[in-house]
Amino acid sequence: MVSDPRGQADTRRIRRLKQPRAISVRTADDGSPQTLLIGSKWLQVTPISRPWRVEQFWWCSQPVSRTYYRVAPEDGPPFTLFHDLMTGEWFRQEFD
Repeated sequence: MVSDPRGQADTRRIRRLKQPRAISVRTADDGSPQTLLIGSKWLQVTPISRPWRVEQFWWCSQPVSRTYYRVAPEDGPPFTLFHDLMTGEWFRQEFD
């Protein structure tokens, strides 16, 4: 059964994204992140969800094409990375 679609949206689930920060990433053969440079150490990461793709503004002069990964470093809390497919750069994306 589906809940009432006319009900109020639950705003507790909406979180603001922080500015993405560049991060150095070494990838596996399939292109997924394998190790990250955090501080001065390269740390292994484990994916904790399947990657997802975002394609936006393809009709504009600055389209967005990214693959996102939710990962857990070997000695820290999980976070989200994305690979900018337009520039080849990697970024760490967090919430406020």
